[in-house]
Amino acid sequence: AHTHYFLLLFIFLFIHGKNVFAQQKEEIKGTESKLKISGYIQAQWQYGEKDSKPSVGKYTNGDEDISRFGVRRGRVKFTYSEKFGKAVIQIDATEKGIGFKDAYLELMYPSFEWISFRAGIFDRPFGYEIRYSSSSRETPERSNVFQTMFPNERDLGGMLTFQAPKGHALHFLKLEGGLFAGNGIKLDNDNKKDFIGRLSAEHSFGNLKLSGGLSTYIG
Repeated sequence: AHTHYFLLLFIFLFIHGKNVFAQQKEEIKGTESKLKISGYIQAQWQYGEKDSKPSVGKYTNGDEDISRFGVRRGRVKFTYSEKFGKAVIQIDATEKGIGFKDAYLELMYPSFEWISFRAGIFDRPFGYEIRYSSSSRETPERSNVFQTMFPNERDLGGMLTFQAPKGHALHFLKLEGGLFAGNGIKLDNDNKKDFIGRLSAEHSFGNLKLSGGLSTYIG
């Protein structure tokens, strides 16, 4: 039997925390510390015919149709930025429990802004769709090819990013490459690592933005 999904409610709660909590201004150094908090909720009602396997609630004996409410995504994201990098933690809270989606540090040398290093749990740098925010996407889920190749979208690993600073003629180009555990958000249980790399270009023409890229996955 087929399972039909009806997304009833999209509640996007964006708290652009430019001034959330305390902003510490260091007048001598001319730097500014920022904490940003953002989040969103996607609630859903799910109906399934007999013998279907819904993702909301536990599987039933198949004697009756299924009608259930659930929370597809309940995200809260904390980002703390400094001149030398940022720290990001994002949690996902649903009726199934609470888990980490992102937990990483991104470091850069202030006097040389071309290179940054990211380590922890974060989106795999493959293609465009994986890192496109679920709060902005036109459909509730990503395409099957990405869900199959890269379950959970994220993985444990480390990544280098090369990009010219804003205002530079080459800022539109970005090169990313990293090594990942290959298990998704799970324990790293072997010595084998996956390599993922991406070269992308993006340019804006007023309200129009054009972008493209090439990705590679070895693992």
